[in-house]
Amino acid sequence: MTTITTNLDNARHHLNKLTDDIIEFNDHVIVTKPNSENVVIMSEDEFRSWKETLYLLKSEENRQALNKSIDQLKSVSIKTLSAADWHRLND
Repeated sequence: MTTITTNLDNARHHLNKLTDDIIEFNDHVIVTKPNSENVVIMSEDEFRSWKETLYLLKSEENRQALNKSIDQLKSVSIKTLSAADWHRLND
């Protein structure tokens, strides 16, 4: 994944290639505009991923749970559950 910067005229003339590269290589393109009113172009999948991340991190409780999970992964104090074990815990 790379971030490319281009001006508006170049983006306009090469929009098809830019969008193909964004999809194929998961690039982000910063399109510079006058008065520093720049925009970023990214794939829809990447956009949805960002939105989901922001949604998950919006809640303090959720952030703490995610951080706890990350800490558990780092300390290798994790337990792997089978699908049957998971269903027993959630029934």
